[in-house]
Amino acid sequence: MKLLLIYFLVLGFICVRDWFKVKNFDDYVVAGRKQTAPFVFMSLMATVLGASATVGIAARAESIGFAAFWWLGVGAIGFWFQAAFLSKPIHDLDVRTLPELAEKTVGKVGRKLVGFIIAVSWIGIIAAQFAAVAGFIGLVLGHDAGTMSVVITAAIVIVYTLLGGQLSVVRTDALQFGILTVGFAAAAIYCMVAGNGVAAEAASSIGNAAGNAAGSVASLGEFSLLNEKFGITDLAMMLFTVGGAYFLGPDVISRNLVAKNASAAKKAVIVGSFAILVFSVIIVYLGMWAHAYAGGISAVAAGGVNPLFRLASNVLPLPLAALLSVGLLSALLSSADTCLINSAAIFGSDILGTKRIAVVRILVVIIGLIAMILALGGKDIIALLTMAYSVYTPGIVAPLAVAIIAHKKFIIKKNLWYAGVCLGGLFGLIPAILSTFKISTPDYMPHIGIAISLIFALASLRKKSC
Repeated sequence: MKLLLIYFLVLGFICVRDWFKVKNFDDYVVAGRKQTAPFVFMSLMATVLGASATVGIAARAESIGFAAFWWLGVGAIGFWFQAAFLSKPIHDLDVRTLPELAEKTVGKVGRKLVGFIIAVSWIGIIAAQFAAVAGFIGLVLGHDAGTMSVVITAAIVIVYTLLGGQLSVVRTDALQFGILTVGFAAAAIYCMVAGNGVAAEAASSIGNAAGNAAGSVASLGEFSLLNEKFGITDLAMMLFTVGGAYFLGPDVISRNLVAKNASAAKKAVIVGSFAILVFSVIIVYLGMWAHAYAGGISAVAAGGVNPLFRLASNVLPLPLAALLSVGLLSALLSSADTCLINSAAIFGSDILGTKRIAVVRILVVIIGLIAMILALGGKDIIALLTMAYSVYTPGIVAPLAVAIIAHKKFIIKKNLWYAGVCLGGLFGLIPAILSTFKISTPDYMPHIGIAISLIFALASLRKKSC
């Protein structure tokens, strides 16, 4: 608990300092657009290593084994394509938000369309992040995530995002990335080396005949990238849906926009693509280890608690448990603050058409409070809100990527481009809506949407006359 207090005091110091450094809209929304490659890299990593990429991957490792690696594996592929085709063009367009890219390449209607989809859906994403952090804080405080945990979480994220904006987000991201790197690496090393005895004792207590081999890598199961639970078809679907968000997602692109030049943005993405592969291996290993040896250590551990939480509360010695816990908290908070500042900036700049810092700060509070209420309302409400995210990859990624790459080389027939966004997004939205009524649809529906939006985007291109 003391470590958490120190952690939050450091975050508070950073945001109060940045309050006095914010002088204009660029400072608040894109951190002055002057961040070096190391800071862009650390902020990018802290952003992508959120709830789904830590707690989520560890949970998937319990169900599908090492194939859970692909959650970040396809992200690395998305980063490679981003570095090859988008990093320089996006930075050179000199924009402050992703929807502004749509205006510069397509038109004002495109900006409003993209801005509305992102801004609304990201409220649900923020709520989901709040709920994940609240669950963690509730575990630390020794009770289930409830009202107090959610309110504490929302207050922390809202306050330091409100004060320093993107400047604080970039600075705290650097701190959070350092902590989560040390925390996850230390936990993995302990499980591989010092944890053998713990694993053997755990295996013995639950009747595992392989107690003498417990803790060894070989004893965790098959380390194959594909298996009967996750095959080539699953990988292909994930490549386009999840990989698309890494290729041209609002949060990862927002890190490009804070860079001082295109070279810094591109370097950060390239280094980040390899770094997330390392993190994926570490997180999957921890999830598999916890599944094999930390499931029966205590009655509490067997109650559906995430494998990373089980390691922190039942396996690791106190100093390492504290380090991993703060690392997890860092991963969760770093995604929540990035989503919050981006959503507020998009609402202000792209929908309301204002660049007043005071307005964006008010929007940070309003959006944060709405997300907090949704988090308090329960997972079903959050699921209804976040289904709008299903529109983004099928509807926006392909058309916007085509528009960016074709900028100044082709004329875009706007009606065809808009039709591609709407039709593609519809194929992503329909399955999400029907799923709330327990009506199943083919898994490939969003991929049909991606294909349709890409076809319309390509059909909208007209070669400029000489």
